[in-house]
Amino acid sequence: MARPLVQFQPLGRKTEPRKGMTLLEMAGDLGIAIESVCGSTGKCGKCKVFVRSGGDFMAPPTESELRTLGGQAVKTGARLACQARIKTSGNIVVEVPQESQRGHHRLLATGIERKVKLHPGVRKVLLKIPPATMKDLRADDDRLLEVLQKKAKKAAYLSPGTHGHLPDALRGKNWVTTVTLFRDLEVIRAEPGDTTDSVHGVAVDIGTTKVVAYLLDLRSGEVLATESIPNPQIPFGEDLMSRISYTKRNPDGMRKLQGVIVDGLNTLISRLCESKAIRTDEVLEVMIVGNTAMHHIFFGIPAYHLAAAPYAPAVRTSLSVSTSHLGIDAYPFGKVSSLPNIAGFVGADAVSDLLASGLYEDDKLGMMIDIGTNTEIIAGNRRRLVSCSCASGPAFEGAHIGFGMRAATGAIERVWIDPSTHEVTLRTIDDAPPKGICGSGIVDAIAELLKTGVLDPSGRIRIGEGGKRARKGKDGHAEFVLAWARDTSVSQDIVVSQKDIQEIQLAKAAIFTGVSIMMKKLKTEPSTLNRVYAAGAFGTYVDAGAAIRIGMYPDVPQERIKFIGNAAGSGARMCLKSVEMRDLAEKLSRKVEYVELAAERDFQEEFAKAMFLPHRDLSRFPSAASNR
Repeated sequence: MARPLVQFQPLGRKTEPRKGMTLLEMAGDLGIAIESVCGSTGKCGKCKVFVRSGGDFMAPPTESELRTLGGQAVKTGARLACQARIKTSGNIVVEVPQESQRGHHRLLATGIERKVKLHPGVRKVLLKIPPATMKDLRADDDRLLEVLQKKAKKAAYLSPGTHGHLPDALRGKNWVTTVTLFRDLEVIRAEPGDTTDSVHGVAVDIGTTKVVAYLLDLRSGEVLATESIPNPQIPFGEDLMSRISYTKRNPDGMRKLQGVIVDGLNTLISRLCESKAIRTDEVLEVMIVGNTAMHHIFFGIPAYHLAAAPYAPAVRTSLSVSTSHLGIDAYPFGKVSSLPNIAGFVGADAVSDLLASGLYEDDKLGMMIDIGTNTEIIAGNRRRLVSCSCASGPAFEGAHIGFGMRAATGAIERVWIDPSTHEVTLRTIDDAPPKGICGSGIVDAIAELLKTGVLDPSGRIRIGEGGKRARKGKDGHAEFVLAWARDTSVSQDIVVSQKDIQEIQLAKAAIFTGVSIMMKKLKTEPSTLNRVYAAGAFGTYVDAGAAIRIGMYPDVPQERIKFIGNAAGSGARMCLKSVEMRDLAEKLSRKVEYVELAAERDFQEEFAKAMFLPHRDLSRFPSAASNR
């Protein structure tokens, strides 16, 4: 008798049913990328699939499925992959519709990197050791450390993992050996002969939605290769709070979240090394940056306390642990280091942004903004720096937006609306047929709707102003059609709904409230900002004029906005190459003042004002078309 199978169509992947597993988990094991942005809570509806046969072998629909999909849809076989579990063994056919398949993600790896003096945390020293004789019976460690002290002009000590390699390292090449030092104090490796031509490290930016890794030659400071992947924690929660909540709901949640990010990093290290034909054990140090929650979870530090007041982190200072302690596929006694955090929601990635931007050296007032599910803002200059974190939510990543998606193949990323005819011109990622809309596209769309008068300052869609594209949706609420069904890959009209606009208003209001309160702390106005550093993928791809127009960015001339790309990755590379930059990062993390927005007396008032779409002289800003 043929064994029962679960088949995922039209992808043609098959696997044996496993009782208790969800369809999302089984799809993941097969390498099938199904959208899921709510941490498997059944709220976002992005993982909708259709069970075409074998429904009797599935557990009944959950309340979340009935609420999110509706009873009628469930009757036709619609299920949420994150909720639908295997009840018993049997043949099951699952259809994964186009809109639920995750396409190729556009992940930003590049960023502006400031020059630093090359002085990495790990370096190699070639030594000639006097051999042991019947008249010189000193132990191997004593004779090595004595020679090293004479050459390096300072005392060092042997890391415990090094002792077992000493006999071969000293005798293998006639008492010529290469030692690897960490911070010029700790001997972490001893090798026979001269291996000084291989000194490698990896810098890593662990973002909420993506992980980017860079392989560096630490003798020259050159970036040899770059690799990136979507953050493998995404199925456990789109935003930080969802993931932290997952660790609280599940007894082994912390272990799982740490495990998948370590596995993801190991995949990146393997790819990097393979691309340059070097062994993974030639990677001597890994430098990590990420927000405070990502930092804590990666290092196995409980993060549940970050989800409740007073949001104090467990660790602020820089960390360095052995790679073997975390299970990193690099030299086992090498180091995994991190930059310091600032506060509960302003982490090592913000410190890294600050280093890359150079804001801390500016004489004039400036601001650094890194927009994501949590937006970090640092404002000030060399004399004073203040920071905050805005709970901008995952709307800019596509969550909570009807046709929202990440910046992947088919995502609408640019929108132009003719002010007289209201006809729409779109640009999609990879020039594919429209599948949904990503963050830069939704900001564009709202800015264009505001400019053409389809939106009023409160964010209400004026149905009479948008021709046939502005209409009432099936739910009775107003919506605007960006792409007609015949032109899309999902055979549906892709629309911006009234609810979508409200989600973006909430997100942009959170950001601008942070901007306003930072300015109040510095006793000035946003218009006085000499420079606004826009960091991260969203900051790079969003149209600055559109962001200013809807009241998300400070109201400054566009030429004052400087796009610095993946500044977190840039800062990580700078610190991997320079211990002086690490020391500066530590100093800055103490210097930057953190402001908890929710505790500010005028927070609610500022937030309410920021909800409105501003009345601004739009002629001051270049049109979308001229800016792209």
